[in-house]
Amino acid sequence: MAIAEVFLGAFLTVLLEKLASRELLKFLCRVGIDVQLREWHRKLLMIEAVLTDAENKQTANRAVNQWLNDLEDLAYDLDDLVDELNTEASLRKLKENKDSTSKVQKLIPTCCPNLSFAHFMSDRKFSSKLKEISSQLEGLLNQIKILSLVENMRGKHYGTGERLQTTSLVIESEVHGREEDKEKILEILLGIDSDDSPVSVIPIVGMGGVGKTTLVQLVYNDERLKHKFDLKAWACVTDDFNAFKVTKCILESVSSGKSDYENFNMLQVRLKESLSNKKFLVVLDDIWNENCGDWDILRRPFLSGKSGSKIIITTRQERVAEIMSRIPAYHVTELSEDDAVSLLVQQAFGGKNIDANPDLRDNCKSVVRRCKNLPLAVKVLGGLLRMKGPKEWEEVLESKIWMADEKSEILPALKLSYQYLPPQLKRCFAYCALFPKDYEFDKLELANLWMAEGFVQESKKELGSQYFDELLARSFFQQSSAISSLFVMHDLVNDLALFVAGDKCLRMDDVLKENSPTKISEKVRHLSFIRCGHESYHRFNFLKDGQRLRTFLPLPLVKKVDYQEFFISQRILLHLLPNLLCLRVLSINGYSIYELPNTVGDLRHLRYLGLAETSLKWLPESVSNLINLRVLILRGCFVLVKLPTRMENLVNLCHLDIAGTTNLREMPLGIAQLTSLRTLSKMIVSKSSGMSLKDLGNLSVLEGDILIEELQNVVNVQEAMDARLMDKASLKEIRFAWSKDFDGSRDKNLELDVLNALKPHENLSRLEIDHYGGEKFSNWIGDSGFFNLAKISFDFCKNCTSLPPLGKLPLLRDLSIRGMDQVKVIGAEFYGSTGHGELPFPSLSSLTFEDMPNWEEWLGVAQEVGVIEFPQLCKFYIRRCPKLVSLSNISLPSLCELEVQSVREVVLNHMHHLESLTQLRLTRIFGLTSVFKAFVQFPFTLENCEVIDCDDLVTLWPSDNTAQCLVNLQQMSIGSCPQLLSLQEIDVLPHLRNLLIWSCGALELLPNIIARLDVLVIDNCPSLKMKSSLQNCCTTLKDLIINGWVNLNMTNLLGHGYSYSCLTRLYIYSCDGLELFPHGGLPTPNLRSLHIYGCQHLKSLPDRMELLSFLVYLVVGYCPSLTELFPKGNVPPILFQLSIRHCRNLKPLVELDLQKLTSLGHFLFGGNPELVSFTNEEEHYVLPPSLSKLELHELPNLKTLSKGFQNLTSLRHLVIDKCPKLVALPMEDQVDKLSSLLIGGCTLLKKRCLKNKGDYWPTIADIPYVEIDGLSVYDPDSCA
Repeated sequence: MAIAEVFLGAFLTVLLEKLASRELLKFLCRVGIDVQLREWHRKLLMIEAVLTDAENKQTANRAVNQWLNDLEDLAYDLDDLVDELNTEASLRKLKENKDSTSKVQKLIPTCCPNLSFAHFMSDRKFSSKLKEISSQLEGLLNQIKILSLVENMRGKHYGTGERLQTTSLVIESEVHGREEDKEKILEILLGIDSDDSPVSVIPIVGMGGVGKTTLVQLVYNDERLKHKFDLKAWACVTDDFNAFKVTKCILESVSSGKSDYENFNMLQVRLKESLSNKKFLVVLDDIWNENCGDWDILRRPFLSGKSGSKIIITTRQERVAEIMSRIPAYHVTELSEDDAVSLLVQQAFGGKNIDANPDLRDNCKSVVRRCKNLPLAVKVLGGLLRMKGPKEWEEVLESKIWMADEKSEILPALKLSYQYLPPQLKRCFAYCALFPKDYEFDKLELANLWMAEGFVQESKKELGSQYFDELLARSFFQQSSAISSLFVMHDLVNDLALFVAGDKCLRMDDVLKENSPTKISEKVRHLSFIRCGHESYHRFNFLKDGQRLRTFLPLPLVKKVDYQEFFISQRILLHLLPNLLCLRVLSINGYSIYELPNTVGDLRHLRYLGLAETSLKWLPESVSNLINLRVLILRGCFVLVKLPTRMENLVNLCHLDIAGTTNLREMPLGIAQLTSLRTLSKMIVSKSSGMSLKDLGNLSVLEGDILIEELQNVVNVQEAMDARLMDKASLKEIRFAWSKDFDGSRDKNLELDVLNALKPHENLSRLEIDHYGGEKFSNWIGDSGFFNLAKISFDFCKNCTSLPPLGKLPLLRDLSIRGMDQVKVIGAEFYGSTGHGELPFPSLSSLTFEDMPNWEEWLGVAQEVGVIEFPQLCKFYIRRCPKLVSLSNISLPSLCELEVQSVREVVLNHMHHLESLTQLRLTRIFGLTSVFKAFVQFPFTLENCEVIDCDDLVTLWPSDNTAQCLVNLQQMSIGSCPQLLSLQEIDVLPHLRNLLIWSCGALELLPNIIARLDVLVIDNCPSLKMKSSLQNCCTTLKDLIINGWVNLNMTNLLGHGYSYSCLTRLYIYSCDGLELFPHGGLPTPNLRSLHIYGCQHLKSLPDRMELLSFLVYLVVGYCPSLTELFPKGNVPPILFQLSIRHCRNLKPLVELDLQKLTSLGHFLFGGNPELVSFTNEEEHYVLPPSLSKLELHELPNLKTLSKGFQNLTSLRHLVIDKCPKLVALPMEDQVDKLSSLLIGGCTLLKKRCLKNKGDYWPTIADIPYVEIDGLSVYDPDSCA
């Protein structure tokens, strides 16, 4: 097995700087231990001198590797100790800066009751720590001689071996999937010439192992280049850049002979002569060197070549490409899956055709997916698997053998990239081992984590961004293909991060959710884990031995969707986390926690505290004790009402993110003293004792975005001037907000003066103004000096009578205007004065007008009816502008999406040049009788058309000829159009896939034939008649949803003898005419979800339910005539969720054979007022043991759950609602294993579950989420 290598250069450098701190030594001098730190500093310098030699030897010498591991452990402990001493020094300094009792003085009793050092030494066992560290340091120093470590070895490397240099030769038949890349590079090669140099440099960039060299070999040997160049040469540069060797190699290539020159100058002169007036092609393969000077020297002989000469370079680093060429780099990516499989087959089977063996081909696909289609990985694994049998293939698929095998090429290929990283980047990269494969991470978030961990010097916070860019340029990171603002690591790079991080990082992936570690190595410093919906104490109880842990990081860091809820056991918060006293990073983002324990203030080392999207209403005052805190994240804490009063004590705070804290109405005055603040996402102008607007003037390094709220509280313009927004060049996004109440207390003139004084710096890219009360906007809004403004929104500025001149802003892309009650006319003032022939809004791509109740007229630039041109507009939304009747024609040649709501039809009449329109949504268009006739030029390019709430609509378009032209239309939605009688005109739509119809009371006729529908929704259309069955028209139907179709007959609808093999969802609601399903069962063999609700006369579910072999979800409710759930006892074999509500005539549960549902995970039952008990006296098991969630609702007479539930050993979630006579929980001896317990309307159970009072409380206290009557028991405002 390969050993994990240790690189400590950057760590020791930072530690040495801390030990040499004047402030720290001055503080320690008073108590006489500064001598000790000076001695440590001296000894660490001696160790640092041999560090490079040790790092180079560690792969070949395990004793050296162990020495480095011991040194690393000592460095961590020493860093913790020095950090505590620094914290103590900072507290003493704070105290001494106050002559008498002060807000800072109030801090001292909380976190350090007595600042005498004797007490501090005793309280934190400093004496023993000092002795232990001194002893360990001496021991490490003594081993230097034994291990034969020597000084001044920087730059020499051991253990990696010399890499075989590449050549220009390639076996083209063994290359797969590079034809397109080859042609593109040839096109560049033959088509680009440098304007200011005879030589063009073409950079090829990609991560290690992606196939850059192979690709360039193909290009180099292409027949089309044979007569294009007089000379060709290939040089492998590698990581050890040597201009002498490279020059000599090229000279020997072009002169076809050996060069004996030992003088570099003579070499260059000879090469210059050889290339003079020759058109040449030179390949410099695998360049790492970023030194501009070295490149300038190397390139001098090439300048003698003939115009049209080319140099191709390959590199892993974007920066190298930028240094060596002005031509954009060509980026090489991984192979396609098919090409990767072909390569694997070539390597493993010699190119033998395996199409006749589907199992083997599937194994090949699995292998290349594990390799993420990286050619190097595929080739090595192919060689590994050559002549191997199925068993060996299975072993490879289930292991990470390529990372473990020391003979593998993959690890050295990737390690080389890591080995030559600067020391500071090594630590940053290794930390990324905390991220699971394919995890998408944010640049700023990761930079903040690096800062918190001490990888970035706190005095140079911008370095985090620079380090990130370095790793991105070197292909360690890649931009996410899904979200351009996020980044990912290739799987093999992720493996490398895990390898180099060694046992310092523990990553709990999905597989460990149920099988958590039982203990933690004392070497583990950083922990990440994939968050569960309900985090139990059992998952983390191993942390009781994790006192050295520095990182507690749930992933993803933020919730991916708003409706996700995450819960965490109170025991974790109260008993585990407070003991992790070395924590630098603590994230509890996204968990529904209501209180943070006071003990959080004891985490003296903490730099990063993530509490985003929690249910906290306030933070404990002890948070003010965290004087080392750099990052405090409270984004999305919508119930937060109060911040700690002594915020000024957080003297090192750089980032305070309180965006989305809608209930926070005042901010402590002390925030104004936090002069290191770079991020302040929200600022609330106080009426009284809190932070005022002028206090922003003290925060001179603010950057990013800020929301300034409650501006109506500003009483003096000078306050706005003192905020000095004009000086804050790094603030890129600003939102100004006044109160929503436009009452008599608002001063229109003062608000205009305040807005004038709040003029920001011209670097601004986004401006939002909400509920401003002035009658006009400031002159600076629309000023062309704000060149970078890309987004502007005005929301409910009700008193403004006109809009500012925004048309001359060259980069404005997004403009939103809402709630401008007093605007009646939009004319020339809106466009501003532009140059002759220049159009206003040249970059505008999205425009919104909304809630403009008095807007009547929209004029063109010349204040007359003409044409309003928006050449780049892609999205146009105009909503609730009922009086707009007079407007110029609007030219929209680039428009893709149009939404019009609550306006007159005349607005549609004036929209022209809609040849790009694909999305059309019309809602409540007054006077609209025909969609086709509303447009002068109908957009036949439509892909999606929605028509909703149009009371006058009679027809969509007049004839089949119109519909036939809509060749791209795929979705049609029609709702609440009471006069619409027929939809037969959409019969001929050639590519319609989704048809949704609802609340069209007069609609009688559907189309006769719609050949390829995927989705059909019919909702509340009582007059509907269908002339033919679905089998004649919907052969590809996937979703069928029917609601309120009184005369529904499923046999007629589905027809006879046809199998709906594509149908996966069937929902039937409120169809009282439905009594029976077709005989022989549903012809839907692939159905996954079946919902039947509110069918009063339905007597039985479909028979032959066992044929629904893919049915996962079955929901049945409000079917009072239903007696049979599974006719003849035949059950769907893999049913996971079953819900039964208000089916009072259904057989008792014990007779429904639910135990046969061996895959059932979620069962809901309710609405049976007669039920007293689920079982008879025989006490049969009612449900299968696979059940993980049980819900019981509206069972008013249920008294007991009996022993029929004792087998539910997998149960984790229990909901009991409106069962007032129930006195006991099921499985009382296993309740503590639950992840969630919700009880509502159960008086007797509630009494037993009361917090700290009920007899159930000791059992349920560790459940991550307990809710009684709609309130969490952990909410301090709850009475439960």
